[in-house]
Amino acid sequence: MSVLLWILICLAILAGLYLFLIAPGRDRPDASALMGWLYAHRGLHGGDVPENSLAAFSRAVEAGYGIELDVQLTRDGSLVVHHDASLKRVCGADLRICDITCEELCRHPLPDGSRVPLFSEVLSLVDGRVPLIVEVKHHGGAARNAAAALEHLRAYGGPYCVESFHPLAMRYFRLHAPGVVRGQLAMGGAYRPGEAGAAAHFMLKHLLVNALSRPHFVAYSYPEDRTPAMWLMRRCFRPLLAAWTLRSQEALDGALARGYHLPIFEGFVPRSGARPSC
Repeated sequence: MSVLLWILICLAILAGLYLFLIAPGRDRPDASALMGWLYAHRGLHGGDVPENSLAAFSRAVEAGYGIELDVQLTRDGSLVVHHDASLKRVCGADLRICDITCEELCRHPLPDGSRVPLFSEVLSLVDGRVPLIVEVKHHGGAARNAAAALEHLRAYGGPYCVESFHPLAMRYFRLHAPGVVRGQLAMGGAYRPGEAGAAAHFMLKHLLVNALSRPHFVAYSYPEDRTPAMWLMRRCFRPLLAAWTLRSQEALDGALARGYHLPIFEGFVPRSGARPSC
């Protein structure tokens, strides 16, 4: 057998392996209730209304937008809605949520004077009126947070899906609640030091963690989505796609034109009538 043929065989094997790694879940649950909505990132916040607050979620519901929010556990097992691992940026206290109790958390209010809400409070407020994209954070343990989120969501009657940057959070849903629509968060662009290390950024950028989470949708940073991984994902598997975080009408229009189904916006009020097609 010639050297060229061996090279072609090896390349074919590598290509097949890569497609296996990035493949989404095969049996996608019905996601029609999630379609046709714009999603307010951390609620419809701005001005005197803080992100991930009950006021921001109430505004989103009243305006007719779906909601994206973040959940994580306190040290004593209360599932709260907050993005960062620490309270420093939003509440001014250099404390990690997973290291403090819910009672201690209440001593550090949001900028409007309200407290960081419990996930159960948000579910009661929304009450199925708009769909939710629930991002499960990894702070304090991805699977632990996923288990708590699932416990709350089992009793919730409204439309929702879940997503996470951490594949083990989505693997938990894959194993314990395969009928829940789940998404793998990922990002393109150059590596920027932050929560994820360089290796994690590489794995997420090229969708290699999909082998663990087998997501029903991919939530990718827009417009950093012009990568070989996303090109193959779109053409070979045609999954649902969520775009984050769209910070202008131009970005929203661009994401919709590129076929994103779940657009997540922040920092502006979308133009009336700008809705994705189902």
